[in-house]
Parts: sequence; C-alpha cells; structure tokens
Amino acid sequence: MHPLRVLLYVSLVVAIAVAWGFGAALHHAGVAQSAAVTLAVVAFVAFLVPWGGVFLWAVRRAGDLDVLTDRTRGVAEGMFERPVADREYHGELDDLARAVEELRVIILRQRASHELHQAAMAEIVGSLGEGILAVSPQSRVVVANPRVAEMFGSMHDVVGKSVVEVVRKMSVVAAIDKALHGETSTDRVVLEDKQIEIRAFPVAASPDIAAVALFIDVTQLQKLERVRKDFLDDFSHEVRTPLAGLRSAAETLEGGGLAREQEETLRSVMQRQLTRIERLVHDLSDLNQIETGRIALQRRRVNLRDVLRDLGEDFRFTLSGSDAFATIDEARVQQVFSNLLENAARHGGGEVAVEVAQENGEGVVRVSDHGPGIPANELDRIFHRFYRVDRSRSQPGTGLGLAIAKHLVALHGGSIRAWNRAEGGAIFEVRLP
Repeated sequence: MHPLRVLLYVSLVVAIAVAWGFGAALHHAGVAQSAAVTLAVVAFVAFLVPWGGVFLWAVRRAGDLDVLTDRTRGVAEGMFERPVADREYHGELDDLARAVEELRVIILRQRASHELHQAAMAEIVGSLGEGILAVSPQSRVVVANPRVAEMFGSMHDVVGKSVVEVVRKMSVVAAIDKALHGETSTDRVVLEDKQIEIRAFPVAASPDIAAVALFIDVTQLQKLERVRKDFLDDFSHEVRTPLAGLRSAAETLEGGGLAREQEETLRSVMQRQLTRIERLVHDLSDLNQIETGRIALQRRRVNLRDVLRDLGEDFRFTLSGSDAFATIDEARVQQVFSNLLENAARHGGGEVAVEVAQENGEGVVRVSDHGPGIPANELDRIFHRFYRVDRSRSQPGTGLGLAIAKHLVALHGGSIRAWNRAEGGAIFEVRLP
C-alpha cells in the first residue's frame, strides 16, 4: 500500500478516536449529549483540517517525486529521449530535476559525439586498402572492414561470427590464435593469385577486443621486387661485358711489348667499350625521365615520311606508302624510328622495309625485316627493359631501345605493337595521332 494512503487512514482513525474520546469525556462530565456531539465534531474537524492540508501537500510532493523518480530511472536505463524538467516541480525537487536534466543533456551530447567518432572510424577502416579484423577473447569477429570479405571471399556481415567461418584458412587462424594468447606473429599466405601478409598482435587495453589482424596485399610489392632484381641482374650483365673488355685491353697495354698497330687496335676496343657503357647510361637516364614524366614534348604537325627520310643517312631501308601527318615532338619520334630501324637492321638479315600510311586520322609507320622473327611466347615481353631475343647478348645494343620507343609513343598518346610475318621476320607498327 502506498505510504500516503497509510498516512490518510491513520489520520482518519486518529481524528475519529480523538473526537469520540472528547465527546465521551464531555458526556461523562454532564454536558448535554447534543452539545457533546457538536463539540466532538468541532474537535474532529479541528484535528482533521491541518492533517488534511498536510496530506494534500504530501500528495502533491509525492506526485512530483513519482514523476521525477520515473524519469530519473529512465535516464539511468538509457532512455534519454524524454526530457526530465519539462514540467514544474515544487521546492527542492525542481532543483533536483534540473540537475538530472543537465546530466541527461550531457549524456546525449557525449553519445552523439561517440557515435560521430565511431562513424568516422568505421569510414576510415572501411576505406583502407588493407584488411582489418578485430577479434574477441572468444575468437569471434568484433570489427571487420569490407577488404577482409574481398580477400577471403566471405559474406560482408561477419561481425559475431567465428574467425574460422570468416577466413577459412588455418594458417590465418593460427596467426590470430597466437595473438589471442599474447604473441605477435607475421606470416604470408596465398589467396587465389595474391600474396597476403598477415600481421596479428594482441590487444590488452580493451575487454571486448583481444587481438587485431592486419592483412596486406603484397603481390605488387613482390612484382616490383622481382623487377628490381631482374633490372640489377640485367644491368650488371650489360656492364660486365664492356668492363671485362676494358680490363683485358688495359692489362695488355700495361704489359707493353706491343706493336703500334696492336696498341691502336686495343685503344679502339677500349673506345668502343666506353662508348657502349656511355650509351647504356644515357639510355637508362632517358628511359627514367620518360617513365617519370620529366620530359616535355614540343609538338607540331609533321609529315612522318620527312622524319624517316632524315634517317636515311644512318640506316639502309626501303621507304614506301603515302604521306602521313601526326602532331608530334619530331626529335622524340625520330628517336623511336631510329630504335626500330636499328633493331630491324640488327636482326633482319640486312633487308628492312618501312611503310607509311594515314589511317583513321592517325599516322601509321610499319617497320618490317626478314630475320628469324620473335618467339611467339615472348611477343608480350619485347618492350620490357633489357629484353633480347638473342639471350647470349652477342649482338650489340643496350636492350633498352624498344622500351624507350614504347614509352615515347605512349607519351604521344599513340600505340606500338609487334607481330611475326607469315613469310618470316617481324613487323613493328607505330600509330601516332
């Protein structure tokens, strides 16, 4: 029973008892019964009125207290949407209500700030190129960005699922299990055609997250590492040959006792080897500038036949076809044609043909030779650095000419390709806008 009801019942009983006792005492004292009753009623009213006022005041205070208690309990239970001080309370309850309302507003602000922070963190984690997986002490996923689902081919909604369900790769599970037991681990796994590096480490600061795993796609890095290694191998091989020639000639000259003609021959050998090294360094520098975009093209409308005619003094070839115009840097395109003609002369058995045409608004130049052609399985590699059909490197050259030609043509917005002729030899085609 509500305490106020108890107070009301007690007040009524006491008032009735007091009035009854007072009336009985008056009657016993000889007061007329009617007068005694009247006086008893007056006493009852006199006793009840102040108690009634107290009761009504208590009812109002109790109502305010009930409302405030209910709303304060709501705040404590996380129901922050309903205001606490949206009505007037009496006395000190109003101060208490305002204090609880201020607390509710502060909590709402902190919750909104936390939600914004969480949303920002989720956006950052979701936009990362690496996969991130946070795991609970029970080995269940707490946080996972979309990259994890892409890497492991699992569903996107993986929160709450076990690690085994999500990654389905025991080496990954083992790495995460080590982190759950307080050990940092690093491993690499193959997922389809990609190399993935796993870095798993324990987390001690959170009761909900016991370990975090980072998945990094290192496929491209490995490719770059292979390119770097191949480049160093090829470069050292290219330099080793002329250096060996220089050393041999220098040692022979140092020994003395040679005829004048022999000394001249050795000096000529040394000059050729030095020239070969200089050209290698020049071509590497040129290719590096082209690949990194550090050259500016001076374009103008040019007839490609005129560019080729200017090379007639340096190379022997037959020129056919019609005029063909393109907007180019003449010096750079001449460098492209020079590299193609040199390559054709070296491998083409001495017969080189050049055809010029205007096709679909582009200037087209085809350089063909009558050599052995290019192995079919290597056609897609001929424009790589240091590529050579002749693996013995018995032919002169740096192995960079076709790579330079490819990048210069691409810089002009054109295309270059090669294929083998049915009757033997190879054709290189350049298209320039």
